[in-house]
Amino acid sequence: MGPSRYRALEAALPWIGEGMLPRRVTVDDARAVSRAEDPVALGLMLAYARSYAGALGGVVMGVASGGVLALAGRRRAAAWALGGAGLAALAVIEARRRARRWEALIEARLALLAGEAR
Repeated sequence: MGPSRYRALEAALPWIGEGMLPRRVTVDDARAVSRAEDPVALGLMLAYARSYAGALGGVVMGVASGGVLALAGRRRAAAWALGGAGLAALAVIEARRRARRWEALIEARLALLAGEAR
């Protein structure tokens, strides 16, 4: 995942994190998002939160490698590859679970800002 520029637009917004897993949401993070005023920064932050699926490539590669190795008769190596795919799938689930909490906060704030603009 590449860097997002949402904090350049509104520096008070918390950093979601980088790498395969977003940070866990804290009360201070929720308060900072609820004070945000820039819908563009919030939109960029929301896009960043939705992009978390870093280990999905590991799932695809593990399944594909497992299939190829099984067809080649290398069952033990295929089992290891499929086990790695399973672990990668668990990482994707955790990343999406954490990112979904960020998304909910951001979407709630955007909805409030949209209501205030009317």
